[in-house]
Amino acid sequence: MAIRIPADITDAFSHLMMVGLASILEDDDSGRHCMIRWVDFRHAELTISDDLDMEAVSVIVSNHAERWSSMKALQSRGDYTVSGARDAGKSSSMHATMSPRLSALGVPGGWEKLSQDREAAIDDLRTWGDYRYFGALGQPSYWSGERSKKLWSDAGASRWEMVTRNQGQEFVQGRLLPLAQKVAERSVQAVQDGLMGKDIVDEAGKNSATSRTATGLHAPSKTDNARAWCALMGVSAFPTWVCTSAGNDDRDPSTALFQLKGPIRFAVLPITDKPWTVAKYRSVVRSSALAEFGIQQKTTTTDMTTISSAADWLREKGVCACVLFNQFVSDNASAPERWLEPGEIIPL
Repeated sequence: MAIRIPADITDAFSHLMMVGLASILEDDDSGRHCMIRWVDFRHAELTISDDLDMEAVSVIVSNHAERWSSMKALQSRGDYTVSGARDAGKSSSMHATMSPRLSALGVPGGWEKLSQDREAAIDDLRTWGDYRYFGALGQPSYWSGERSKKLWSDAGASRWEMVTRNQGQEFVQGRLLPLAQKVAERSVQAVQDGLMGKDIVDEAGKNSATSRTATGLHAPSKTDNARAWCALMGVSAFPTWVCTSAGNDDRDPSTALFQLKGPIRFAVLPITDKPWTVAKYRSVVRSSALAEFGIQQKTTTTDMTTISSAADWLREKGVCACVLFNQFVSDNASAPERWLEPGEIIPL
């Protein structure tokens, strides 16, 4: 069955929402396959191999949020600075074990306890989708830094994790867990109305016009929580890989979201009007061709031969255009806020 869902092709949130929804459905049943494509600028289409209707889709999304809201990966937390805090005469603070960015870990025993707790949370994961998600999200880096200087623990986190680091905010404890809980509390009909754009309810963001529920996938705004849950699950399609050359205030490379030298920060996502499996989408977004095409579009020293080669490969895979999303970064030096601005469509 093909289901058309309201989506904005120039909104990165919509892209991740669709791939996240399809990923949730496939993770629910290993025999199920989902196909996604863009119908027009305002609608995406989801084709499901076992002909689920929208009510059944909404039940699966609801159950997924409920399962995640109680699993150890979201519930686990610890005081990973306890030794240093006590030595300094300060009160300790609790951190979510699976948050990819944690500060003040360079104290005796902090890394060891974090590693043990992460292993226990990972052992508790149940599906391939669970593993794929936390693998893509990244982890505090113990491998980045310079001699005689403290580690750059943020370097191992996915660039798609854009929670502003002020007042101790962190992604899992402050954004992912509350969102899972709010979606799990909804009726199936309320989940369906949210997914289909009939009713925008932002419980986690208190229905504020400047809600941060979208977590950088678009500018602050009231965002439906069921759609946001799917969008944040879409991060699973964008792996992060370890790079020992990451610099200070930098992160390891993440698929399709780049920070080049200077103020060049952007994401590049493919558009297809032909049905793609989620597996094909993942293979295209992590391809060197998509990265090369996006980077060449954003740099001044354009090599048309490279662009042509990358574009040829993308066209062969069924990409009819790419969308480039500039990343806004606020001027707060200590805790900059980031989000992806409306995208520019580049036809191939």
